[in-house]
Amino acid sequence: MIDDLPKTSPRNEDRPAVSIVVPTFREADSLPPLLDRIAEIRQAGMDLEVIIVDDDSNDGTEACIADRNCPWVTLITRKDARGLSSAVLCGLEAARGETLVVMDADLSHPPEAIPDFQRALDAGADFVVGSRYVSGGTTEDGWGVLRWVNSKVATLMARPFTKVRDPMSGYLGFRRHTWSDAVDLDPVGYKIGLELIVKCRCTHVKEVPIHFSTRRHGESKLSLRVQAQYFVHILRLARWKFPGWSSFVPFALVGVTGVGVYVGLLWLFELMLQNVLSEDMRIILAILLTMMWNFIFDRWLAFWYARRDSLLRQLVGFIAVCSIPVVINFFVTRWLIGDQFVTPAAGMLGALAGSVAGVVFNWFVVRAFVFKRAS
Repeated sequence: MIDDLPKTSPRNEDRPAVSIVVPTFREADSLPPLLDRIAEIRQAGMDLEVIIVDDDSNDGTEACIADRNCPWVTLITRKDARGLSSAVLCGLEAARGETLVVMDADLSHPPEAIPDFQRALDAGADFVVGSRYVSGGTTEDGWGVLRWVNSKVATLMARPFTKVRDPMSGYLGFRRHTWSDAVDLDPVGYKIGLELIVKCRCTHVKEVPIHFSTRRHGESKLSLRVQAQYFVHILRLARWKFPGWSSFVPFALVGVTGVGVYVGLLWLFELMLQNVLSEDMRIILAILLTMMWNFIFDRWLAFWYARRDSLLRQLVGFIAVCSIPVVINFFVTRWLIGDQFVTPAAGMLGALAGSVAGVVFNWFVVRAFVFKRAS
């Protein structure tokens, strides 16, 4: 499987051709067999180094590497930082090779595929993914339905960013210049591959089939917290790659929820304040509270980049810009109440009329003058 290796002559004796970055946390039992298999590739003629980045596991990892005494294996123990993605970035910063490979330590990624990675890069690919879901790729039995569904859902969520069939793979390969061209790297969670594909602006991604094995030692790091981090990661990538849509869609959705809030407030005020406030005052109060609802969630979801600016200035500007649809909302609601509509139903129609009249206009104006993006 490792015969006929691609040529990987280093440029000088101090720089290996291939650097393999392996992030670890409590993977001491997996490292010896992994390094043995990598050593076979090295002995077959591929010039490489291994950089293990351990998040202070205290499980014998340091003793394991020291006992092996391999000059081509470097251990970086991080005492304070934590997280798979940041560990990968740390390893890439320390890597010296012209080809960079990222793989897991749990033996799920076959190191014997590294020569295929090199061939794909030599043939013109700017990024290589070890894939379970292309022809020739397989997954070992024992995953279970829930993990399979999780993988498929996560892959579907990544579809707006790449057509790669296995974007969740953590088995990656790319040239040093591809890594050097990355901009705004800000990964969270455990899927650094998708971050690199997007932020390195990779257009020719090659998927190399692999057999994905079930881990033999240690415990899986896939938890509900990790899955939540993946959702945050997808949101960050969407805001980076599609900033306009990532602002407008939440703005419109918040506007839809505002209709429900407005109708609910009118209904509540009609029950509780009918003998305290006039009809007009109840409508005005409901409009003001709904505007506050929209402002809070628009600032949080639609204009996330401007949350550090002055809250008071943004609130005053938001109210000023929204005044036109608010006036439409008030008069439509008031007119329909006089036409034998109950107040909540009239309020829903009034809010819809105001929203249709103002959603696009408000978004453009609010984005330009209230929640301005820093240059």
